[in-house]
Amino acid sequence: MADRILIVEDERITAEDLEEVLKDLGYQVSGVVSSSEEAIREAQRNPPDLVLMDIRIRGEIDGAETALLLRERFDVPVVYLTAHADRDTLERAKQSRPLGYIVKPFHEAELHASVEMALYKHRHDRRSRSREQHVTNVLGTLSLGIASVDQDGTIRMMNRAAEGLTGWSMEEAIGTPVRQVFRLADAATGRDLELPLEQALQQRAVVEIRDRMLITKGGGQNLVSGNIAPLRAADGGPSGGVIMFEAGTAETEAPYPLTKVMKEFQTIEFGRFQIVAASQPMKRLLSFTLRVAKSEASTVLIEGESGTGKDLMAQFLHYSSTRRNGPFVALNCSAIPEALLESELFGREPGAYTDARSQKKGLLEVAHGGTLFLDEIGDLSPAVQAKFLRVLEQQSFRRLGGLQDITVDLRVVAATNRDLAGAVQSGTFRLDLFHRLSVIQIAPPPLRDHPEDILPLANHFVQEHNRRYKVNILGISADAAKILERYHWPGNVRELRNVIERAILLEETDQLQIGSIQFVSSRMAPQPASFGSASEQARTQSEPADLSLRNSERTLIVQALEKSGGNKTKAAALLGISRDVLRYRMKKLNLDED
Repeated sequence: MADRILIVEDERITAEDLEEVLKDLGYQVSGVVSSSEEAIREAQRNPPDLVLMDIRIRGEIDGAETALLLRERFDVPVVYLTAHADRDTLERAKQSRPLGYIVKPFHEAELHASVEMALYKHRHDRRSRSREQHVTNVLGTLSLGIASVDQDGTIRMMNRAAEGLTGWSMEEAIGTPVRQVFRLADAATGRDLELPLEQALQQRAVVEIRDRMLITKGGGQNLVSGNIAPLRAADGGPSGGVIMFEAGTAETEAPYPLTKVMKEFQTIEFGRFQIVAASQPMKRLLSFTLRVAKSEASTVLIEGESGTGKDLMAQFLHYSSTRRNGPFVALNCSAIPEALLESELFGREPGAYTDARSQKKGLLEVAHGGTLFLDEIGDLSPAVQAKFLRVLEQQSFRRLGGLQDITVDLRVVAATNRDLAGAVQSGTFRLDLFHRLSVIQIAPPPLRDHPEDILPLANHFVQEHNRRYKVNILGISADAAKILERYHWPGNVRELRNVIERAILLEETDQLQIGSIQFVSSRMAPQPASFGSASEQARTQSEPADLSLRNSERTLIVQALEKSGGNKTKAAALLGISRDVLRYRMKKLNLDED
């Protein structure tokens, strides 16, 4: 259907010329009027998609004021068409946020381009406002108070729970410095406290607020606990933060729903999985993650280096939420060929493509009532990204070859070790999908940033592999412990787990000794003797320059192929992966299959 355009022009010849040109270009002219009063009546009777408006028209108000009324009352955009381009006229015209300004006499090509760009911009703005409203509506249903602030510490958004706890309405709070809205005091002494927003932004880390008194707008007091987490913009830089808080103290309820805290190794157990959290950074991260789980936010983005435990964090989110009794469905987006990924996610109908003889439910449908975890979300193709955005916005989708929309109720947790902000800048990842996924961001730190967890994790893995291999390793020797603590762990927790597993298989005593500790990434086994600077320098110098995970993976694959005489099936078995996965990784690493 052709776009409808209303012409507001008091020069009859110009109006007729405009109408003829617009019809020739394929538009529908909904009306031609010459005064402000007629324009408002016509827009109310038959709302147009766009108004071409002369600034100096008949009536009690001019075109600039008329355009502002049309924008506010009917959300109708305006392109000005006028012979006046002086500074005063331009400044007054800006107040109505026009989508174009054409100076008479106009040229047909210029008019066509201006109208098309204005219509496109208005549709895009409407979609953006719709997405923002959807996020606002979702956050408004949560019992957890949530507020977002920009880089300057100004309130951008608050949900209803935050309004109730602060005494400020969102309209009052928006644009107000956060320290006026979130006035904190010590619960015991009443002493004023600073909101630790700057700390969270500078350290780019979650900061906890525990048992603080929040002074409401009316002077009342609410005891609150919560977290402040930094947010990243699409360009990778800081874009402010999000404050999540609730009334009461964290100790008034069981801190980890359906979990068991094991004090010996400071481990949190949930389902079949465990998380070690001996360090303060990990404890703060888990506290923040718990609040996210309780909030029932529909999308969560987990960003971190490979091996930092993003999959465990996703499961912790699921099993700590009200969705814990629903399914937890995981999909690694990089492990499935692009041609099959759509079918895996959305399902298919018979005849959707060649050999699709039966109906198949997609993982979106299987995860209904629970959590869908998409690992390596940055590897989604642009086509799948566009379809998946619709799922996040509408919680509905169609199977491949299907005609019926299927509605689902699920939480989507996405994870990546890629720089998604950089992918947005390079055009390989959609900006709107990035914004939709990153409403809440969780960033597990690399192991080198919380070294206090190295030995607790190592001891935990010793116990785990004792059970698996039916051995009885009692612990880790002092020398071996020092080696573990001084290593830089480029592969993070996953590398530590593998090092301990290898050491248990090699160890002949009842304690892990330094000779059993072998680092694949450094291509050497550390030696005992001195731990002084000379030893460290020698060990550092013997390490190769490229310790990246990509290079380590390439080296392992080449070694497996050499050991198996080029037999991919045997090489895959040595690596503990399938032959298809091996071929896929070889292709990604540009290893010649011939």
